[in-house]
Amino acid sequence: MSYERLSNGSLPSLPPAYDSNSESPPRTSRDGDDDDTGYGFASGSGSSNVAPPIEQFEIDDDEVYEPVKRDSVIKRFVFVSKRCAFTFRDKVVDPVVRCLDPIYEVYNYFHRHYESSLLKLGNPLVVKRLLYVFLVVMLMFVVSENENTDGINGTSGGAFSSGHFYDTDKLGDTLAHYIEGRTLQENLQYLSSMPHMAGTMGDLALARYVESYFTNNGITNVDFHELETFLNFPTGDSYLRLADGSLSASLGGRDNVHEQLMAFNPNSPSSDGEIEAPFIYGNHGDPEDLQKLLHERMDLKGAILFVKYGGETPEANKVYAATQLGVKAVVFISPKVPFAGDAADDTIKKTNVGLWRYSAGDVLRPGWSKHGTYFSNTDWEHSKATPKIPSIPVSWKDGMAFVSKLKNQGVDFGDGFFSGSLDKNPKIKLVVKNTERMTHPIWNIVGHIPGREQPEKGVLFGAARDSSCYGAMSSASGTAALLELVKIFSGLQRKYNWTPTRSLYFVSFDGTENNLAGCAKWVEARKDSLISEGYTYIDINGLVTGDKLSIEAHPFVQNIIKDAMKKVSLTEDQKSGSLQSLYDLYKSRNQGKDDISYSMLEERNYVPFINEINMPAMEVAYKGDFVEGTCADTFRTFTDKKVDPEVKKHKQVVEVLARVGLELVENPMIPFDFESLANDLSDHQKDLEKYISDQIKAYPSPVTTKFSFDGLKRAIDKLRRDAHQMRIRQVDWKNFIEHSGMEPPVFAATRRSMNQNMVLFDSYFLSNEASRPRVGYANYLFGAPFDAPSTDDSSKYHWNSFPMVRDAAAKGKFGDAQSEIDRVASLIESACAAINPMG
Repeated sequence: MSYERLSNGSLPSLPPAYDSNSESPPRTSRDGDDDDTGYGFASGSGSSNVAPPIEQFEIDDDEVYEPVKRDSVIKRFVFVSKRCAFTFRDKVVDPVVRCLDPIYEVYNYFHRHYESSLLKLGNPLVVKRLLYVFLVVMLMFVVSENENTDGINGTSGGAFSSGHFYDTDKLGDTLAHYIEGRTLQENLQYLSSMPHMAGTMGDLALARYVESYFTNNGITNVDFHELETFLNFPTGDSYLRLADGSLSASLGGRDNVHEQLMAFNPNSPSSDGEIEAPFIYGNHGDPEDLQKLLHERMDLKGAILFVKYGGETPEANKVYAATQLGVKAVVFISPKVPFAGDAADDTIKKTNVGLWRYSAGDVLRPGWSKHGTYFSNTDWEHSKATPKIPSIPVSWKDGMAFVSKLKNQGVDFGDGFFSGSLDKNPKIKLVVKNTERMTHPIWNIVGHIPGREQPEKGVLFGAARDSSCYGAMSSASGTAALLELVKIFSGLQRKYNWTPTRSLYFVSFDGTENNLAGCAKWVEARKDSLISEGYTYIDINGLVTGDKLSIEAHPFVQNIIKDAMKKVSLTEDQKSGSLQSLYDLYKSRNQGKDDISYSMLEERNYVPFINEINMPAMEVAYKGDFVEGTCADTFRTFTDKKVDPEVKKHKQVVEVLARVGLELVENPMIPFDFESLANDLSDHQKDLEKYISDQIKAYPSPVTTKFSFDGLKRAIDKLRRDAHQMRIRQVDWKNFIEHSGMEPPVFAATRRSMNQNMVLFDSYFLSNEASRPRVGYANYLFGAPFDAPSTDDSSKYHWNSFPMVRDAAAKGKFGDAQSEIDRVASLIESACAAINPMG
């Protein structure tokens, strides 16, 4: 094989061909040729005919087939990150910098001229500070002129210029959206899913549920408050039958393992063995009914008295009156319970017979709170709050079966039944056996949202939690509404970072069916602080049992309730013509009037607040004819009767209560209407004159006492004048705030002082006497007299006013009645100094 070299030393255009006929392989340097031209490249003009040797290479198989190793993940990530960073710098940063350079040059240009101008004006530091102040003032002006409409704070949303720290209208509209029918219905169903008599496991389970609900909704201040009180429970050993054994009442005896189905009256004592005596029928057991029996010369001593639930007299008062007449025992006949199209006559209603018109709370410690004290219980016979004779309820079916045995003898009460005659009536045998616990725990749950400006002042929402059975339309309805209010106000806190001006309290009371034990003992334990700090109690119980919208409220808050109702819309089936709001509905069902009374006379948790500490109270509810206190009060009955199918009425009442509570805690000046109080007291004074006149006419002997109401009239007139002056001061304060948009410290201090005086106004009417005729009733101005009816639906008197005067007149102590009138007049004049110190 031969190679041709180019004469100019350049490389050949193609590699040399391989010659297979070559006798020897080309030489290489490895063969010992040291000539530097051994590679066949000419370095000069000379040439050589010797072919270059072919170099032999050794191939390493391992090296050829070994796979290429990749870099680690971290190295690759670093490489990719650097590449992205460089790309971002090249594509974004550098172009932006190039664009900003001219702007920076312009800035430098103006900055140099700005500094030079400041030097001409004077000291640059002083001039810069003046310019800074000017810019801040201009910024504040722009913010105030272009207010933030989404805010609720008075300083940012402009609400304070209307006399509020927060925009209460916006808060009110928001809380309406927080009310959910689904959660109301779910809570109502769960709270009525188990029997929960006070002190039982069911009661404790619901107490824990309420506590967890408070906590889960953001209420950080929750108190699980355990108290001790007297409680009794049925045993199943009670019986009622004719002496000859021909008729026996079904009382849910030993064969029935569910104690909630057993017949018993809370606080009724057990009978001392078997009572065998003739029985007599006394209609409802009202004073008029008993008077009819006495008029017919019927001696009730030693008899067993059958009376129907209802009428005008509280059941506890019926037992007390029967005791005074020598009756051995009382049998209550339960009413029929209306269902959808039918009425059940085999249900038994259980009602407290502790004398709450003497003192609510523990019947063995009337007027005292056992919690935190060392006083022992009063003996049963010496306590004036305990019933001294046993009582037991029976169903309508059984009760009428016994009464029908009396034939057509004795007094005809006009209901188709006669009283019978003691000398001819058959005898019955009665045994009442209850388990009695002298001290037994009950549990109040108290949630608290602290106020911002005056945290020591507060509004209270309270609801009964216990029930004699399931309590769907009584305690469960109220507790479900209480939980919804907790959710509403805690939701406002989270949404707007809102804190009320004054505090809000949410209380779930236990022992309501047992002489109002939980509420009364809670009030007794903190009476002084409630008098000086609490200023409104809103009772929530039996929210919806029918279609009649019922409102009872202290004159201080009546106008607040009306304003709240005007903002609550009606449901589609309630709307008709001009009826659009709940206020319109209330007026239409009250002959075009919007009057609200303060006749709060029932056995509710507001009793201790009104009668012991004179705290203004209120309640709003849809009422009907459903019978409380029976085991027919279930969630199924609630749905089957279609009482409130989609809980729309519940939502309406909850919204009214929430709006009222919001206004009471958020208005910088407590919005009490003293002029309405003066007007109502004037009406009550005229009613009192009529009441005393009727008592004098009914008195069996001539009355020599000359009554004078002049002092009371003058005191009320003074209250009206001072209330007007207070209204003027309130209007002046609001006008100043509207024009200035700010509140000077002196004005703020004066406003807080006025709030304090308004709260203390009610304390002037509380008795300080240790030996009051009724231990649990200390209010001279408002409260229920002992003989007042249980309701005020058809009453001809304003019972819930001047209770001490009415009590004295009812007993025929007319001299004492005049003294009480003079006392009330003096107290009103003294209380006026609180709202008008300069008067």
